[in-house]
Amino acid sequence: MQEKISQVGAIGLLKHEMRFVKIMLGLTTHSPSKRTQGQYELTEDLQKADVIIAGADDEEAMAQCRKLAEKVPAPTLLLVVPEGQPSPSKYNIARPFGPAKVLMLLDKIIQDRVEGVAENDTFSGKVDAVQRELLITAKAAAASRHKALVVDDSPTVRKQLILELGSFNIQVDTAESGEEGIEKLKLGRYDIVFLDVVMPGADGYQVCKMIRRMPEAKATPVVMLTSKSSPFDKVRGSLAGCNSYLTKPVEYENFYHVLEEYLTQTASPQQLSSVDHGVA
Repeated sequence: MQEKISQVGAIGLLKHEMRFVKIMLGLTTHSPSKRTQGQYELTEDLQKADVIIAGADDEEAMAQCRKLAEKVPAPTLLLVVPEGQPSPSKYNIARPFGPAKVLMLLDKIIQDRVEGVAENDTFSGKVDAVQRELLITAKAAAASRHKALVVDDSPTVRKQLILELGSFNIQVDTAESGEEGIEKLKLGRYDIVFLDVVMPGADGYQVCKMIRRMPEAKATPVVMLTSKSSPFDKVRGSLAGCNSYLTKPVEYENFYHVLEEYLTQTASPQQLSSVDHGVA
């Protein structure tokens, strides 16, 4: 069965917010991993939109939303509001926001829309909420094709990357040190590695060189995460064999470009051998 594609309109957003949304929706559309809630496609025709992401402080956008609310069926509104401002919409997100949070809300909206139809028109009786959640989680895990390894001694960084990557059904393993990361690479295949530069024990440059000497992992894309952004540091990363070099705090747009480059265009782990090892 073909995966459902939901149409998403976006109006009244800031320029960088619109870029985030475009990249995020594009990743779901072109990803080889089947997502539990389906894919999303950006549409300029708001009449066709299933969901509209709108800036609450844009009067013209709000006027358009009021007109669209008269449609049958009406699109669901996801309202972007200034931080601390109350929202009249059931679904809302405060500025500043990250793409992962928007994607989770879109998934929630689509799930609510589907369940609303299912409960009214298809099924009788009640379904156990915990059982449903377990089924959804199991399906998402089974459908995922990509697997990432995050090697970073910071619990905060590991947690954030688990959240962002998990939004696209990318399975995530973590390691607190380079040595632990190497051991995990010996035990399993990964589609991408996010590697911190400054860690106790072996640093990221040393670990990356080790990865490039491993037959089972030498073609795996390695993305270095660091607060060091000098040309010298980037050259060191390139010489160590990393594919991309992201400076902390990582800009969402750069992060999603990396995912798009190394994951959505990769059909199988065997194709990773053709990846260029230059620094992005």
